[in-house]
Amino acid sequence: MRLGVIADDLTGANDTGVQFARQGARTLVPLDWHDLTALARRADVLVLSTNSRAASPRVAAQRARVAAEALRCAGVAAVYKKIDSTFRGNIGAELDAILDVFPGSLTVLTPAFPPAGRSVHNGMLLVEGVPVHRTAIGQDPVTPVRESHLPTLLGRQCRRPMHALTLTALRGQAAALKRTIGGWRAAPGIVVADAVTAADLQRLARLITREALFGVAAGSAGLAAALSATLRWPRRVRPRKTAARDPILLVIGSPNPTSLAQVAWIEKRKRAEVVRAEVSEVVADSGRYRKELLRVTEAAQTAMLDGRHTVLTLQQRNRPGGLPPSASKTLSEFLGHASQLVARKRRPGGVLFCGGDITLAACSALGAQGLELAGEIEPGVPWGRLVGGEFGGLPTITKAGGFGRPEAFAAAIRFLHPGRTPRGRARKGAT
Repeated sequence: MRLGVIADDLTGANDTGVQFARQGARTLVPLDWHDLTALARRADVLVLSTNSRAASPRVAAQRARVAAEALRCAGVAAVYKKIDSTFRGNIGAELDAILDVFPGSLTVLTPAFPPAGRSVHNGMLLVEGVPVHRTAIGQDPVTPVRESHLPTLLGRQCRRPMHALTLTALRGQAAALKRTIGGWRAAPGIVVADAVTAADLQRLARLITREALFGVAAGSAGLAAALSATLRWPRRVRPRKTAARDPILLVIGSPNPTSLAQVAWIEKRKRAEVVRAEVSEVVADSGRYRKELLRVTEAAQTAMLDGRHTVLTLQQRNRPGGLPPSASKTLSEFLGHASQLVARKRRPGGVLFCGGDITLAACSALGAQGLELAGEIEPGVPWGRLVGGEFGGLPTITKAGGFGRPEAFAAAIRFLHPGRTPRGRARKGAT
């Protein structure tokens, strides 16, 4: 099977695509996916990011439809719609658009991702046991989730019927489950499935393959991991990691409290030099933007030339009235431009990008055509290599803002650069 994955942001695309790479499938994440025919001949799995999580439902649906049509033209047989494990974004509108291109009887959906504390019980999406709308996701500044009952929430977004698959039914007798699925086929729609454990996701994956429901399936990296293990893939040689000798560059734009705590963890323990851009300067005007870009890049270049692992991030401050609607794109482009200037001064031994918009902006600024995924350093934190451009082959880790332990960034640095930081090694003769 040649498979397509459609995600609404780049970090989500990567953490799902890597589940197939781990099983031996050659998995490519192209940044420009409007002509996928040539890439499809080289890949088992093509992973597309529509970059539509914060878009309007109409725009998100349009992008999802274009992505699905591109995959259909490339000969892809089935689509996995990657959804955020906290259900942010335009999931219903995008599913409708994809199913218009890849019509099927039933689409199994669950955002459950047990390693990250995401589960679904009685249709309720829980984060560490708390209904999602009562967590920080309910107050997300861009895509808040105000409803935790998934059939209700998705029913407001999607024009197809909803069917609720409970844990009792999922864990019950196979014959009874088969009869239930058979009855639902008369009203094609979305099967919103409960799942609390990895074993539940494995049951869902077997159900999808056994009942031939894999025209379109939808879920987070959790269901993708279970599905990838049920499918047969060519055994290919995956990209291998080599220990970096040069310092690591981390570009972190997510405002999620988890990623902010991860920055604070490595800063407190002096594992990396942290260079923060003042958000108010970046979004003010072109003159202040350029001045702040010069300040930030000079500080980061100095640290990298001195052999120190370096974090490029934003100074998060409360701003009266909030930020203008265009701020997110401006901040992403700023960090992307800064990472390009820093990397050209001293090529890093590897890079880490945190946040989907930042990942896309930075990869584009570095001239990459895409990513080839290789594996994970921990659940939800994939690594691979940049494809194309002057930094082609550069080891790259991507991470969604809400994932990982407090020491996740330190673990990423150790993964890419297991030896001691070569302080001062490159300063002599540097240009």
